[in-house]
Order: sequence, then C-alpha cells, then structure tokens
Amino acid sequence: MELLVVSLAHTPGSRDVDVLARIRLIADAVRNAPGMVESRFYRGRGKAPYYLALTTWDDEESWQRALERHNPGQLLLEHCADLLTAPPEQWLMHYLWGYSRSTATTTMAAAHLATLSPAQADATQQEWLRRLRQQSLQSTLSFSFLARGTHEPPKTTPATPTESQDTSSASSGILLNLLSWASDSEREEFYAHPGYQAIYKMVNSAGKMHVLPLELM
Repeated sequence: MELLVVSLAHTPGSRDVDVLARIRLIADAVRNAPGMVESRFYRGRGKAPYYLALTTWDDEESWQRALERHNPGQLLLEHCADLLTAPPEQWLMHYLWGYSRSTATTTMAAAHLATLSPAQADATQQEWLRRLRQQSLQSTLSFSFLARGTHEPPKTTPATPTESQDTSSASSGILLNLLSWASDSEREEFYAHPGYQAIYKMVNSAGKMHVLPLELM
C-alpha cells in the first residue's frame, strides 16, 4: 500500500528568499529517491510563512529504505535548521479517497488537517468521505484527496532505516484533506457549498481542524 508522508515547516518571513532556495534543493533531492511515486511541494498563503511537502512512496518498505537520505523532515532539519521557527512536523498516512479533474489546472490549494480521538475519527471519516463523493462538491475541485495516519514525533538527530515507526492508520485520529482549485471563484463556491459547511462543522465539533492555504511551488 502506498504511503503518504506529509511534512510541514514554519519559517521566518524575513528570510523567505533563502528558505525558498533551500526548499527547492530539498524538493529536487527527494524527487530522485528510489521508491518515490510522486512529490508535491507547496508554499503557505497564510500570514505566517510555512511550507508543506507531500511525498508518496511505493510502500512502507520503500520509505524505510529512504529514511537515511531522503526523509523530508530530516532534510529540513539538516539544511534549514537556522531558518526554522520550530522543528518540522511530519505525518505518515494512507490514502482513503482521491479525485482529479484532468481538464483543470491547479492554481491554489488548502490542507485541512484534523486531529480527533480514534473513536471519533472512524465516524468522522465515513461522513467526510460521503460528503466528498457528492458530484456537486467535486465539480469545483481540480485535485483533492483524503488521507489518514499518525503524527511522527519530531527528530533532532539523523534518522536510520532501522528505526521502528508505526505507520498504521487503524488506530490514528489524524485526517488530512487536500483541496485544490483552478480559480478563486471555484474555491469560494466550494467553501460556500452546504456539503463543505457540514464537513467543517462536523470536524470542529468532534475535534480540531487547521486550514492551511497553499500555492503549488
């Protein structure tokens, strides 16, 4: 089963040019990793600068082999330590659902990251999936997916392939919904849709959801 690794780094606004250059070097290095299926790197569009990396691996074995040289979280620590306002966060996840409108070009995106108890996550996941599958809700999206997984503890020393990491999503309470649009008007139409409003209210009543506005690098 494919493994999605989600890496988030917060940076100071005063050094954005330096940060962007180093993030691009990390992106180039990761894209050449054996076992890599796809990688997407985003810049934050919020007030506080941040970067989000999504890397998909063939399976967990491929990820374990990549830890020493191609772990995005570790690369951020090694190459951007002086430009981070906090240690990078990283989640290990599995895909639950995906959608792509091939005729639409993504110009903006948002990551909806929800933290719930395992008991709440099961019911929330099912309702979230039901809403996302609505044709009227999908029609305004260019690309989207829903994934579930676990938070990886921050690392301050180099990772090794022998480290034991639980990537099972069975008992986790972390859900990530990446949403992408081709225009501002489609994004606003999506957010105004009753289906999205229901998702937002449901998740925030069951736990906590952070919305990270993004643009594709």
